[in-house]
Amino acid sequence: METSVTLPFADGTYRFWLGLPQWVGLERSRGDTSLLTIEERLRTSIGANGEEYVFLGGGGAMLKDVCETIRFGLIGGNSAMINGEEREVGPIRAQQLVEEYVCPARPLEEGVLIAWRILHAAIYTVQLKKKVAGSPESESPPAKAR
Repeated sequence: METSVTLPFADGTYRFWLGLPQWVGLERSRGDTSLLTIEERLRTSIGANGEEYVFLGGGGAMLKDVCETIRFGLIGGNSAMINGEEREVGPIRAQQLVEEYVCPARPLEEGVLIAWRILHAAIYTVQLKKKVAGSPESESPPAKAR
């Protein structure tokens, strides 16, 4: 099941993914705060304008929620397309990208939307396989990443 999201970010297009090590690392970096709680903090400041999500302001998200979610998502995704060339993104590069392209270097609203999309993909696009007696396992198609 696909729980990653690929988004335009910084100097290219990056894959963000929270595998189990990144999931645990993010929760620990935020004082053992659940990913569900961090996602909820971000979601309370986001609304929809037609098919597009927009930052409304307010909410309980903290700057570190945004920065750490993006950093761990970059590390887990470990992939970027920059000027037509695929590149890896390790922990050092992920930290540099966050420092150069997330708040305060860019408007907070950009970071909130990216961080929320990373968490939303990690939490909500997981589909469970259903077993039906007498038939092979079937899997629902992944939910559309928002």
